[in-house]
Amino acid sequence: MTVQIKASMLLASLLLGGVLGSAGAQVGQPLAPSLKSPALAAAKRGASGVLTFSDGSSAVLHSKGGYLTAAKIMVTNADGAAARAAELTWILSGFGSGLAGPMREFLKREDVVRQLPEGLTINAAPFAIGLKTDGKLLTVNLSLDRVADGTFAPTTNALPAKKAGKNDVVLRVYSDFQCPYCRQFESQTLPALLRALPDDVRVEFHQFPLESIHPFARPAAEASECAAQQGKFWAYKDALFRDQSWLAGQDPAPVFIALAADTRLKADTFKTCLSTRGGKAAVDAGLAEARRLGLNGTPSVFVGPYKAADPYDAAALLQLINFTRAVEGSKP
Repeated sequence: MTVQIKASMLLASLLLGGVLGSAGAQVGQPLAPSLKSPALAAAKRGASGVLTFSDGSSAVLHSKGGYLTAAKIMVTNADGAAARAAELTWILSGFGSGLAGPMREFLKREDVVRQLPEGLTINAAPFAIGLKTDGKLLTVNLSLDRVADGTFAPTTNALPAKKAGKNDVVLRVYSDFQCPYCRQFESQTLPALLRALPDDVRVEFHQFPLESIHPFARPAAEASECAAQQGKFWAYKDALFRDQSWLAGQDPAPVFIALAADTRLKADTFKTCLSTRGGKAAVDAGLAEARRLGLNGTPSVFVGPYKAADPYDAAALLQLINFTRAVEGSKP
């Protein structure tokens, strides 16, 4: 049985803060350029994606649709196994040499060494790193962390694909109306993304108000769900991010009502929904979904079942869309 653990803070921060592609290869990227990288070009290529290095270590590269989807690293030198495994992991992850040292030290920890024969998994977004020893053999399985089918909750708060079909790729944004980083995503990343978005991508907004630090985030989320009941969620969502004067006073309701008028909502219906908290159930459902996904910050962005490492990088999001389309096929 594999033991699930979280990476140390140091390892996780390096994974998240690394430079994508700095090692010339990356799980989740096209396979052909990866094989041409200096770190892999010298390896002997065998059948079924096997690369054998001069020191006897090897890696099995898995691919689909022209993309590198996963890698299995095998190192047999007991004395230097941790160092070599760490080096090959940073090469194949694409995050650069800064990962090697922390991972090497992680593999030397007594609690980790005790668990390695049974197997353990490091969850370090965007990767899942499986580790296991069998005698002198150390195996590392590297893949993009994938959310299990059926985990996401459906929502009607979405921009449909330009050419909707059963094979749509879904881009899900988990957001907080009071979060300045969410506003950055909405004002900078999302417009650039929408201009370049392929025709088969649906964009969804999922409620995730961080109530403990943003006291007006839930009221704003509930107001947006009142607008959703009149079929104007997207316009009202944009208005909340554009005009944040509702953050200035003690009671945001008057501004919510004024924004409802600006987006041509039925005033009485909206006011009744707001006063009776008609949007509460939808926001509660969004929070439950965020907890189920283990989210702890906003904005959090998923493309299909994969969490984006950098939600502000429109080009990387488009790359992840292409990867998801190639690898997942008909799975949204």
